[in-house]
Amino acid sequence: MKLVVVSALLASALLVTTSAQAEASRPYLTAEKAQAGIQACMTLAKEKGWNMSMVIVDRGMDVRASMRMDEALPASYTGATLKAETSLSWGMPTGKVYEITQKQPVFNQFPGLLPIGGGEPVFSKDKKLIAAIGIAGGYIQHDEACAKAAVAAMSK
Repeated sequence: MKLVVVSALLASALLVTTSAQAEASRPYLTAEKAQAGIQACMTLAKEKGWNMSMVIVDRGMDVRASMRMDEALPASYTGATLKAETSLSWGMPTGKVYEITQKQPVFNQFPGLLPIGGGEPVFSKDKKLIAAIGIAGGYIQHDEACAKAAVAAMSK
């Protein structure tokens, strides 16, 4: 009986260790890269006179970095969060999600879906989805431009 218990404990420990090693080797978005993305969007927004909110979520949907510019409306932060979550969930820009929902309106019933341009997925160098950014506060094309600038900065 003791041998069975010891064997089970060793097997469990091995599984936990293997799982932890796999997770540690998985690509992720560093805090520095997330901040670089926020800064790139803020720089563009300030140059253009836009007031934006920016939210970056990691693959677990946890906020990695965020900012609401001084004159951005509080509701824009909620919009940015929903765009980031939508982009991460679907693995594509929210503008493309919009196109899908126009053809298949049933998808609009998904809770928390915000299929409006301004959400962009972030991929690792080996093309794994690691995060997403959502931008809100301006016209859709401004939100999209800011999101693309942020992704470019995070990809360096």
